[in-house]
Amino acid sequence: MQVLSSLALVLKNIWTLSFLRDLLCEFVGTAIFLFASLASVVLWPQLPAWDGSLSNPSFLSDAKPLSECHPDPLHVALAFGASVALVSVCLGPATSGGGVHLNPAVTLALAAGLRVSPWRAVLYVGAQLLGALCACSRSDICKMFIFQVALGFHPCQALSVETAITFQLVVCVLATSRPKSAFHLLGPVVVGLSVTLGNLVAIGYTGCGMNPARSFGPAVVTLKFNNHWVYWVGPCVGALLAGLLHDLVLFPRWGCPGDWLAEFKELFSKDPLKQPTTLEHPVE
Repeated sequence: MQVLSSLALVLKNIWTLSFLRDLLCEFVGTAIFLFASLASVVLWPQLPAWDGSLSNPSFLSDAKPLSECHPDPLHVALAFGASVALVSVCLGPATSGGGVHLNPAVTLALAAGLRVSPWRAVLYVGAQLLGALCACSRSDICKMFIFQVALGFHPCQALSVETAITFQLVVCVLATSRPKSAFHLLGPVVVGLSVTLGNLVAIGYTGCGMNPARSFGPAVVTLKFNNHWVYWVGPCVGALLAGLLHDLVLFPRWGCPGDWLAEFKELFSKDPLKQPTTLEHPVE
């Protein structure tokens, strides 16, 4: 009955301008972030070295075909990091919580840490997945965006890579979201650098998922789900482990699991308008 009453409150109060703005920011932010960053993977024709002559008719015809070209990992990593940082700076202040998640794994970690209510988290993830689908709506282009485990690399190894890179990302998100953190105002920059680092580390092994929405969009549009579970389980496990480290070891908030459960029940039964929406937790 408590769940039903809480759900009724959600349905009653969901159509508030503030909450709809939050969902719009998650949708638009994820779409822009993924479109800009995934576009960096598009293969460009590799032109031969120019000898300075304008009369060489074979200059353009000597370009390598796209099938022989490969995107530069550094170029891709910088594009992903810059796009998430800029989207966070532009859309974060417009939300009621002062920041956008753009990543279901990040939303999961914040919900598990009781920084975001469960109902908000579910709707945030839905908005993120819809944004990812819009960013990847061109199936012919999305063929280059499919995330696959590298040949000779076992799915369990890929799972550990995805877990590790998402772990460091969420640690950075939680660390910079603390009001007392020296890097609180530089949060988007730090998170952008974390995304860049994750790409540089994992792009050769898994393509660097680190964000289930980022992997979900191309997979749905192209209907290719080989080892797709890796790009959900890995980031979600990494995000939860990062939350445990931050909230139970580095900056303890609960003395025992019962304290967490009591706070969760209290949060679950609150009016949605009074539930937390910020990345920061009031107890510091």
